[in-house]
Amino acid sequence: MSINVRGTLAVLAGCVAAAAGAAGASPAVAAEQVPVTVPLGGLESALQTDVPDVSTAAPLLTPGTPEGPRFEKSHVLPQGLVPKLPLGTELPATHAEVPLPSLVASQDLDRVGVSTEGSAVHTETAGASVNPPLTGPRAERLGVPDVSAPQLALGAPDVQARPGADVAVH
Repeated sequence: MSINVRGTLAVLAGCVAAAAGAAGASPAVAAEQVPVTVPLGGLESALQTDVPDVSTAAPLLTPGTPEGPRFEKSHVLPQGLVPKLPLGTELPATHAEVPLPSLVASQDLDRVGVSTEGSAVHTETAGASVNPPLTGPRAERLGVPDVSAPQLALGAPDVQARPGADVAVH
């Protein structure tokens, strides 16, 4: 068997294997959060006492699509030259239980729990627009621009969320 035939068969076998693997694979799904559990078990055995139970997640930001520059007749440069970048994530649900000392012997109150539910967060970074001290070409002046005051506009960053929490005694 010649080297060309062996190479062709190797490429063909590689393509078949890749197609078979892709047929059974599902598309990758990005996680919105990374779970985090605070390991305090070693502290419990070292101090011979109850320690808090804490579990939460680390949110991962998902960038959105920025709005592109807008062209206006009265400006030489496009508006929104530095666009605002929208970012989104979800505040993680967090649960913490802290042990209480036995203060009242008649009631079974041994832990205080704090829970927060997940909530969506939408943010936008700051943006900027600038216009030099010239207007666009004027038809009545045969395409020559007029002189105008320079302009600078900064878009403020924005954060929107609705967090909430519950506190309970167990």
